[in-house]
Amino acid sequence: ARSGQFTPYTAISNVTGSPAISLPLSSRPAGDADAGLPLGIQLIGQPLGEGTLLALSAQLELAAPWAARRAPVS
Repeated sequence: ARSGQFTPYTAISNVTGSPAISLPLSSRPAGDADAGLPLGIQLIGQPLGEGTLLALSAQLELAAPWAARRAPVS
């Protein structure tokens, strides 16, 4: 119960043993740095489905690269 206070969205995966991954994404179209909002997505897979989640995550990274993006400094 205590851990659910600061990680409320991951508890179900922890209890069921399902693999999960959280990915940073953006609602911005490619090349449009002035529009959109930061966005994250959490995917939860079937038990023993880590490979599927990692493959999907790799495809999302190819479609919408995020590793080089940084938030602007105020």
